[in-house]
Amino acid sequence: MDLGLLKVFRAVAEEGSLSKAAQRLNYVQSNVTARMQQLEEELETPLFYRHSRGITLTAAGQTLLAYSEQIFHLCEEAVQAVKEEGHPRGALSLGAVEEMAAVRLPGILSAYQKEYRDVEVQLRVGSTAALIEDVLHYKLDGAFVKGPVRHPDLVQEDSAEDELVLVTAPDHPPVSSLGDLQMQTYIVMFSGCLYRTRLEEWLRQEGQQAFKLMELGTSEGILGCVKAGLGFTLMPRSYVEKRTRADEVALHPIPERYAGLTTLLIRRRDLYLSRAWQAFVETVHHQADEEQAGALA
Repeated sequence: MDLGLLKVFRAVAEEGSLSKAAQRLNYVQSNVTARMQQLEEELETPLFYRHSRGITLTAAGQTLLAYSEQIFHLCEEAVQAVKEEGHPRGALSLGAVEEMAAVRLPGILSAYQKEYRDVEVQLRVGSTAALIEDVLHYKLDGAFVKGPVRHPDLVQEDSAEDELVLVTAPDHPPVSSLGDLQMQTYIVMFSGCLYRTRLEEWLRQEGQQAFKLMELGTSEGILGCVKAGLGFTLMPRSYVEKRTRADEVALHPIPERYAGLTTLLIRRRDLYLSRAWQAFVETVHHQADEEQAGALA
């Protein structure tokens, strides 16, 4: 199969439009249309449903897109493997959940970039679900996400433990159960968030009714609302202590079964372990050892 045709196909699939794909590739639209017709004739199957809003992949098109991601990833790996020699160099694409990006990752990246200046680190911050998808689809070399993560195509490189705590306005009285928070608003980031899932499990265990929800897009925004007395939230202790002063919020312990929080560094099982990636993992481990030694000192 011609890689050029596959490149055009991937652009059309990702853009959902022949015209947008043509703009992205700097081709005329008739060229893109002709290439897609050629590819469909070669494979003897339609790859797209064409409609007034653009195009949608058929089942065959979705299968080809998945294989194309693997093919282009292998091509990039081949170039990287041939060029690599000696000191780590090239690009390293990483992802991290917001709390990790704010608390632990800056120290790791600072140490890594001081040692390996020839590596260009690209960072994407997002939710655990989105980052897992990006790793699975070869868009990221690896990502720090909230565990547990169980997928046959993923392996874990590193882990760090934290504690989820209940965060309220500073003048809130002690909280012994969710009943102490009745009529308050739970401020959450998004549907499917791990912290929200933990609260819902806690609610069911205590037989409480669901709280009113306020959804925001960032952890920083959520903390701001909590400090203003608009409600409460669940967050990692390390993140809250890093981003607030002791007099701005109150932290309340929650039952142990809901408090445990693990951050994992994941990668695809078939990822080519470049020198840049291996050096990054070594830096992560070294920073973790230093943090542990500092805690015990």
